[in-house]
Amino acid sequence: MVLATSTAPVIRPGGFTVFRTDTVRLVLNGDRLTGRSVEDIILRTSAGRTSAGPIAGDSTGRYVIIATGANFPPQVVFCCTSEPRDLALEADGRVNGPRAVAATLDGPVARYVMRTADGTHTLVSYTVSDRPGQPFTQRLAGPLSGDAPSLVAMAPGIVATVDAVTGRTIHLRTTSPGAYELFGGQVLPPQPGVITRLHLTRSMVVALVRTATGFELVRHDAPTWQRTVIWRGTRAPELSAVGDRTVVFTTGGVVRQSVPGRTRELLRLRGKLMALATDGRRVAVAERRTVTVRRAKARKTAIVVASVLQPPGVYSLGGGS
Repeated sequence: MVLATSTAPVIRPGGFTVFRTDTVRLVLNGDRLTGRSVEDIILRTSAGRTSAGPIAGDSTGRYVIIATGANFPPQVVFCCTSEPRDLALEADGRVNGPRAVAATLDGPVARYVMRTADGTHTLVSYTVSDRPGQPFTQRLAGPLSGDAPSLVAMAPGIVATVDAVTGRTIHLRTTSPGAYELFGGQVLPPQPGVITRLHLTRSMVVALVRTATGFELVRHDAPTWQRTVIWRGTRAPELSAVGDRTVVFTTGGVVRQSVPGRTRELLRLRGKLMALATDGRRVAVAERRTVTVRRAKARKTAIVVASVLQPPGVYSLGGGS
């Protein structure tokens, strides 16, 4: 499990202010934290304050993160190779430089989509290597097929986009020849409102839709792609995450879990929600709590890991998002 945090600025000799985004890899044994952790410095910059961004990884401990912040475009960073430990894949610090809008890790390949100021989208693939001095052996880049989208989501071997004209239709395509043919060229039926949030795994598509009366959180499960509403409300969920056939989301201080055919309450928050993730088998929640330490109150981040209460459906193309 990987948790990203942003630290307070550090003033170096000479007057340079350094902002950082760090990650901590936490080791799990089932649904329990072992206490072992590995810290990585992912991004250091003087451009402006940083903030933690979306992370996509796999069971090897490698991951890509889109590090975000003020006064610089989102930076795609890969972690980790033998040397150096973390590498910015598109080190463009211009304020109007290309912006990373989605990323995923597909075995030995890190893939992401960059959006330029004119609305052009480029799909980039980096092949990862552990050879000293050669962390990446090949970079391939090309235009993302189809019209310029309003939203992009990625999973290993797949990319999902929302058309910018109506904001209601989801298009699926594969990112490598011969992989996941079920997704290639698939167009899902239009939603009854504008899609404001999009998630993708190798077995489903999840969208948050703004309707005339509020919001709907919907899932489309392969191979039928039937639309299922798993939640309705007047306010959007604070956070949502997906993994395999599992959706988790938070509303009103409650974390809810959706698997095929069932949505239920998973746990109640005791503090301020900071992050949410799932790999399909477990759900991880990071929340900021006020605790008493030596008779003084302090703010601490607590990590809660819960098992998914019902196994995902039998159909799966494997893996999480």
